[in-house]
Amino acid sequence: MSEKQLKLKVMCSRLPGLRFEDPYKHEPSVKEPVHLGIQRGTEVIEQVPADRHRVTFHPEFRIGKQPDGSPNFLGPYAQGRPRDRFFYLSWGVKLSDRFNMFRRLKIRLTHLEWPEIEQALETDEPIVVRLKLTDDHGGPACGTPDDSRITWG
Repeated sequence: MSEKQLKLKVMCSRLPGLRFEDPYKHEPSVKEPVHLGIQRGTEVIEQVPADRHRVTFHPEFRIGKQPDGSPNFLGPYAQGRPRDRFFYLSWGVKLSDRFNMFRRLKIRLTHLEWPEIEQALETDEPIVVRLKLTDDHGGPACGTPDDSRITWG
């Protein structure tokens, strides 16, 4: 029998569009066509144009226990140290087969607790996270989203 995986359903809305004018004037200062993907290991996969109305990703994690008994998120989508696990959504310019990343959004997992995780594993239903992906200036949200841009459950 295979090990159960914790499933997430990452529902993204308010994508910023295909063209982004970098306010920090990094070269190139205009990025297009902008795409969004999810990072699996070091590779950004499932890249979609950033003019979509909605996008959904389905990462899965193995769950272990840290020495203090708290959950440890494992697998190719898990990033960071065990006490600060997260996954990335990555923004980039896609030309042909090449994806040139220019920003990432860090979605922290460490607030998830055993009762919620165990229920999701038992029912084989995903934990849902909803994200609004346009920042206050109309560009791709990056860093760690604040409470106005992310909801769980």
